This record gives sequence, C-alpha cells and structure tokens, in this order.
Amino acid sequence: MGILSKLVSRQVWRLPKLWPGFLKCVSQTQPHSFPVLLELPMPQLESIMKKFPDLRPPLTAYANQPTIRASLPNSFSSWA
Repeated sequence: MGILSKLVSRQVWRLPKLWPGFLKCVSQTQPHSFPVLLELPMPQLESIMKKFPDLRPPLTAYANQPTIRASLPNSFSSWA
C-alpha cells in the first residue's frame, strides 16, 4: 500500500497513463486500500465511487470507525 500512497502524494489522478491502473489496484486490494482511498481529495474519491459503486458501503463502514473518523478532515463528514 506504500506505493499507492506515494502515488496519491504525487497526484496520480493527473497522470492519465497511471490513473486507470491505480483504480484497478485500489479496487482489487480492498479493504487494505481503504486508508489510501481516504488520502485522496474529495473530487477524486467521488469519481472512484461513481466508477466502483460497490466500494462505497465497505469504505463508508471503514471510515465510520471511531478511530478512523477522528483522523479524517471535516470534508469527509458529509460523505461518509
């Protein structure tokens, strides 16, 4: 997951050749990829949720855990 996190810090969504592969990786490695998904800016996270709607329920459950929720920015409170 370290590589995926590094890609987020380098704004992988701006790299058209890498973004589809990133999406495939986070989809196939769930629930381990949930912390990485929560590092994404809200517009990119919403884009992923539209492309992979089956990710929303388990990611929401993960994000609503008290220890995780406390570490999320306020912008996530309306989403999760």
